Amino acid sequence: MSVPNYARFLSDCFLQDRERQPALREDDIYGVYVSWCLLNGQQPGPVTSLWAAMDQRGYMKQHHDTGRHEWPGLSLKGPAAVDYILTSQPSLL
Repeated sequence: MSVPNYARFLSDCFLQDRERQPALREDDIYGVYVSWCLLNGQQPGPVTSLWAAMDQRGYMKQHHDTGRHEWPGLSLKGPAAVDYILTSQPSLL
């Protein structure tokens, strides 16, 4: 398994939509990332590298008092997003 290409992951799995509400939470983004890695035969890299790649590409996060982060203006797309949604919400099957 190779190291993930973060730029490809971001273009495969997200659309920027400034009107998108609510924001995507960090656990959802990471879940889609893991699904994408599995579907593409790649070993997930460190989560800190994922967040750095998102910052470098202009994906702006919001900090909350709870210590959690959210990314407004992002919509999910693609097979990894579907895989993540179906595995995290088995009642949808």
